[in-house]
Amino acid sequence: MWSCDLARAGRGLRLGMAALILAAAAGCTAGPLYGDRAADFGAPGAVSASALRGRIAVAPAEDRMTQIVRNKLLFDLNGGDAVREPLYEVGLTVNGAEVGVSIESGSGVPTASIFQVTVSYQVVRLSDSKVIATGKRQANAPFDRSAQLFAAERAAYDARQKAGETAASLVELDAVARIRRDVTG
Repeated sequence: MWSCDLARAGRGLRLGMAALILAAAAGCTAGPLYGDRAADFGAPGAVSASALRGRIAVAPAEDRMTQIVRNKLLFDLNGGDAVREPLYEVGLTVNGAEVGVSIESGSGVPTASIFQVTVSYQVVRLSDSKVIATGKRQANAPFDRSAQLFAAERAAYDARQKAGETAASLVELDAVARIRRDVTG
């Protein structure tokens, strides 16, 4: 009789787990960044976010750090296409600095560092100049310093480039999600 009760409990446990999995899956909102489920299924009047590629401008850069972020962001937002008749514009304020320098004990020579980039941005709908999103993203890139001057400078240059591109990718994720929400209502 005990095995019968155990079998019923196992069946109930399996049903409970199945219900839990279905409930978790129902709340899932993951989807492709440039996809739109309504447009993918042919809903009338639906605009896909991928249709906006080539229509998102990025404000001009004033310095080298901003230019690194801007170049990567323009490429990612528009798929390498030239921007034509923009519908949205992303404005950027970029700050980059070397932080967290490790010093070798005894000699006082720097051995490692981190380049940190902070990007504040806003997404503006150009048709009515309404700001639809603002945010701030940060990226870090560690690098080693060596006694060779050129190697140390090149490592810092590469870290600045990597941190800037990583920050641009983070901005892209939020900007596209906000634009997608704005387009689909």
